[in-house]
Amino acid sequence: MRSKKGIVKSGNAGNASKSSTSKALDTTPKPNAESPLFPPGYKYPLSLLHERCQKEAWEKPVIDTSVPEARHWGATYALYRFCNGMQLHRALPPGPRDYWHELAAEHKGAPEHLNWMYAADPFAAWKEVKERQAKAAQKREAAVSSSDNDPSQSSSLRASGVFKDSPEVRMAVSLREVVEMAIKEGFALYGNDSTQALEEETISQVSSQLKSLGFKDSQTKKASSFLSEPSPLLAQFLHSSSPLEAATEYLILSVPECDLPPKFLPSVNSSNPFVSSVYSGSSDIKKRWMEEKAVKEAGFPIHTVQALSANLKANEGWPALLVALGKRLLDVRNVDQSPSGMDPFILDEQELISLGGERHGDGHYTLPSFTGPITLHILYDAQENAYPRPGFCPMYITSDTVPAYVRLHMLSRILSVLGQPADEVVDSTFGTTLMRLLDEEWAQFEDHGPPDVHDVLGHLMPSKQTTQPLATFTPKMDVAKVTATNIRQGPQNRPVYEKKPVSKNITDARKRLPAFKAKVDFLRILLKDRVVVVVGETVPQYILESYEELSQGQSPNIIVTQPRRISAISVSDRVSEERGHDGTVGYAVRGKSKQGKLTQLLFCTTGVVLRRLNNGDRLQNVTHVVVDEVHERSLDGDFLLLALRQLVDTHPQLKIILMSATINHEIFSRYFSDAPVLSIPGITHPIDDKYLEDIIPMIGYLPTSDKQKLNDEKMLKKLRQIYPGLEDRALIALHNITNTKSIDYQVRIQISGLGNDSNRKRAGILIFLPGANEIRHCLDSINVKLKPGTVDTFPLHANLPIEDQSRVFSKTGKWKVIAATNVAETSITIDDIVYVIDTGKVKETHYSPTADLTRLEETLVTRAAARQRRGRAGRMQPGVCYKLYTRHVEEVDMEEFPKPEILRVPLEQVSLSAKVMDEHEDVKSTLSRLIDPPDPATIERAWSNLQELGAIDPSDNLTSLGRHIAMLPLDVRLAKMLVFGTIFHCLSPVLTIVALMSSKPLFTSPESSREEASKAKRRFIIENSDILTELEAFNQCWRLKGQPKALQAFCEENFISRTTLQEIFTLRREFCAALQERGFLAPDCDPMDSALNENSDNSNLLKAIILGGLWPRVARVHLPKSAIKFDKVQAGAVQRDNTAKEFKMFDLKEGRVFVHPGSVLFDCTVWKSPFLAYFHKYQSSKVFLRDATEVPLYALLLFGGPVSVDHVKGGLTVGNRDAFVCLRAWPRIGVLVNQLRQLLDLLLSNCIEDGSSLSEARDHPVILAMLSLLFQDGMTE
Repeated sequence: MRSKKGIVKSGNAGNASKSSTSKALDTTPKPNAESPLFPPGYKYPLSLLHERCQKEAWEKPVIDTSVPEARHWGATYALYRFCNGMQLHRALPPGPRDYWHELAAEHKGAPEHLNWMYAADPFAAWKEVKERQAKAAQKREAAVSSSDNDPSQSSSLRASGVFKDSPEVRMAVSLREVVEMAIKEGFALYGNDSTQALEEETISQVSSQLKSLGFKDSQTKKASSFLSEPSPLLAQFLHSSSPLEAATEYLILSVPECDLPPKFLPSVNSSNPFVSSVYSGSSDIKKRWMEEKAVKEAGFPIHTVQALSANLKANEGWPALLVALGKRLLDVRNVDQSPSGMDPFILDEQELISLGGERHGDGHYTLPSFTGPITLHILYDAQENAYPRPGFCPMYITSDTVPAYVRLHMLSRILSVLGQPADEVVDSTFGTTLMRLLDEEWAQFEDHGPPDVHDVLGHLMPSKQTTQPLATFTPKMDVAKVTATNIRQGPQNRPVYEKKPVSKNITDARKRLPAFKAKVDFLRILLKDRVVVVVGETVPQYILESYEELSQGQSPNIIVTQPRRISAISVSDRVSEERGHDGTVGYAVRGKSKQGKLTQLLFCTTGVVLRRLNNGDRLQNVTHVVVDEVHERSLDGDFLLLALRQLVDTHPQLKIILMSATINHEIFSRYFSDAPVLSIPGITHPIDDKYLEDIIPMIGYLPTSDKQKLNDEKMLKKLRQIYPGLEDRALIALHNITNTKSIDYQVRIQISGLGNDSNRKRAGILIFLPGANEIRHCLDSINVKLKPGTVDTFPLHANLPIEDQSRVFSKTGKWKVIAATNVAETSITIDDIVYVIDTGKVKETHYSPTADLTRLEETLVTRAAARQRRGRAGRMQPGVCYKLYTRHVEEVDMEEFPKPEILRVPLEQVSLSAKVMDEHEDVKSTLSRLIDPPDPATIERAWSNLQELGAIDPSDNLTSLGRHIAMLPLDVRLAKMLVFGTIFHCLSPVLTIVALMSSKPLFTSPESSREEASKAKRRFIIENSDILTELEAFNQCWRLKGQPKALQAFCEENFISRTTLQEIFTLRREFCAALQERGFLAPDCDPMDSALNENSDNSNLLKAIILGGLWPRVARVHLPKSAIKFDKVQAGAVQRDNTAKEFKMFDLKEGRVFVHPGSVLFDCTVWKSPFLAYFHKYQSSKVFLRDATEVPLYALLLFGGPVSVDHVKGGLTVGNRDAFVCLRAWPRIGVLVNQLRQLLDLLLSNCIEDGSSLSEARDHPVILAMLSLLFQDGMTE
């Protein structure tokens, strides 16, 4: 028979009302009675039980009235429970003696955790069990307290104090569910990567370590199984973590938080959730009480409780809600809860009390388990409805230590049994049946571990809402790949073409070129040498024609690189025309390609060839590479030369020709092992040079500047010596033009002669200007000054569409004025250009060490570039070049050749480009082979910055983010912001933010009106951010863009620089064009399109993107304890508001810093987050921060440095040892954040592999999860 487990005290001993029971306990035989149960000479078990209880001074045992045999067998069980160490079985009669031996056998096989049931003092043992359970509930708090207060702990444990005082990161439960679901969906999308399983020895070591951390055996087995089977998730964990960290993070992700060891739990265990009140004052208090009790005590999910309580009838209460929850737990729906006529279960109060039960008012019993720290709550009603009964059992289980989902699982098993008819369920009595079921479920839990939480809560979770499908990533054709595919045909496989007749005029014109006379010499040198340096101009089709003349059955495959798209297209069109448009000449630039099966001579930009090489194309089917305008020394150009020099050794058929009319031939010849040099003179049309000192007297120019007098006699004397023969008035004008930063566009009109009624033949005028803004102002001045219909004006710069750029070649009978940047210096021949006006200025990228940023700065052109500009005037006929600089400036101030771009840009971009070129080689080694290698120490610093930005991983490999950044010709910090702005659909504001950070200050601050300017700026303050404040001002200007007068008045009123504003407009277009050209955006998309700006109003997202680009330029805001004061009020005390000066700022690297007085944060007294990101830092009297932005905590976690999780101390570290932030957080948050970041990297990688646009990931689960976390910084409201 099955034993009953439990000895209880009773308060009924000695009660007179129990006289009948006392009589029943009289075992003295009476005359004419039935024969005795046991033979004479033995003590009855009941008598022995009374004796032992009396000897121990316990209360008299209560024996339920029953048949005599049952009473004695029960007494035998009770005796064995506390007298199993004595030989009492010898005094027992047969029957009870045999039962004693059965109990002994059961005792011998009992598990260790049941030993307390056989203690000599069952009351003391039961008390110890209760105390042990209470201590277990307080174990976590005790452990934390001891580690903080024990001075003998190691330094690593004392470091937990850092996390204790650090800002706390939280994640709402609903958001955590969103994040976990996003991670699952993300790995389902990118679940192709896997790794080898770990060795058994390693897994065994990890299992032992997990047990020492407090994980259960079942959880350890789960982790071992995870480590032993290859999977994408395991690959992701092991990519950046040790096996122990991987196993720990896996368990933190997969095990319900309430079932984790105490040290891994958050400050508030969600197994005992606190339900914050979300009810109005008029809500039903009873209903609210029921819902909170169902969640906090019974452990049901709140959304299920609220849903079911809303469906209760007016007369239904707490029991009905429990029954409804139980049915939902069992997935039994739409079942009538009214009385069904089934007999209720019989509750015997005495039985329940004897089993340890306790009554709590009317209708509520609690029944604690003998074997586990759980208590079953039973609601009953003996009146009209009569429950519990099959199908209507209001019950729940509570515990201080057992997770809610485990308790719900046990409840579901009990309810499933009780759903059957009473006579089929109850094998003895209802109480013992419940106790048996409860103990069986606990034993199952102890032996096999907890159930799967998803199986338990499967019917309690809300039905998943229908969501939009994930963004589909449609492969997009890549120009570089198309080019590589189309021209890889072997020379022998070329189709035979029919050559069209070429115009005699073209043929005669070519024969008159100096290059034609050097054709034989050029081909002879090329036949002999692999590399040739050509100083001057030659025509690549001579190579093509030489193959045709030899008629050897082979045809060449020639690539000619040009620095700009318009050069590649225009030269291609001209050469194609010279060859009669026979299909052998084509071009390929970003976004546009014109080539076919007949193409043998391909003109393309340098970047196109580099991308082919980066994609693994070794140019095996290419016979010649001609690098034109090699003197420009662009970054792409230098890397192309490095790649070609390496290809010479592995590609025996490849020949290389370096060309430029102004080349410094010696350096290139040495770089290619003393390659031969061929000099070819250029076209000999005469060009008349007019310098500024010649021009001013000629046009009688008077500057519009107020500084028309030069009071410095010493300076005037010096000018007289430099420019003899000029009047003082001309010297003053010359001085003002030379030293002014602005451009007086009237001088260009006067120089060109457009302003007079000259009878000169209408011709083309090419004006070289430094940038797009200057081009616009110049053309506006010409169009306003001159009569309509007398002149055609054309802008020409790199950011214009190809169609607009090509308009400069159109014929016109009017004056033709082309205002261009340096894109018109080389390779472009505009036939009708006779006059060139050269401002002598150009905008180049220069690296600013103080700002640690690349800026476009206006500077003087080099003498080599000036010669190129001059040459545009004499291409087809004699011309004139007006130089708006003096001979002295040209000889003294201008450099001979341009400084290589690699030496004037930050090495982050250079190092990234080098890594893309050859991922398996050390970057220092790659850059050391460049024609002008940078300093190795500077490369090391740049490499560290790239790792901090997330472009390079700890193993020195490119990340997917790094690949995207490398594709943008921008500073890496700005490029990172643009990538995130695109993928998170806040394109327009991020374009503006990047433009603001790349230009001069938007707000002016005149010395005489500094206070008024400061007040004007503060009108736009928003979100504790200097950058977002300027963004707000720009947005208000944008709304007035179509109203010039209103915009002008607005800018003057608010001290906004019109020049900077226009520059921002231009930079926005340039940055957008760069994103389009690299395939990040659709070619013709509008940056203001709502589809690209769905999240533009999410200020926390914008702050996070700013932080992502500026990391680790972060400072912490700290309020000292001495500054925290309280004021007494009638209700108690309230904290006093602090002044801005009481807050202290500490940079992550350099200690104490101060917000600049010009920052909108200078007077800030309310900080939502204790961190700010800054753009500039400089030292004067103090170390000041400018362009600062308060950033949310999740900005640091999602877009900051690498996140390290301390599972034991309960904290996160963002960054590395040089710059880091400590945050107090539940370790699970760190694990989830790291998984999101890894999946974002996989998303970026996927965009590269299939050629999809970044903007297509609008509904990606990872993006949506990150947006949800940023919106309220981890909270829901």
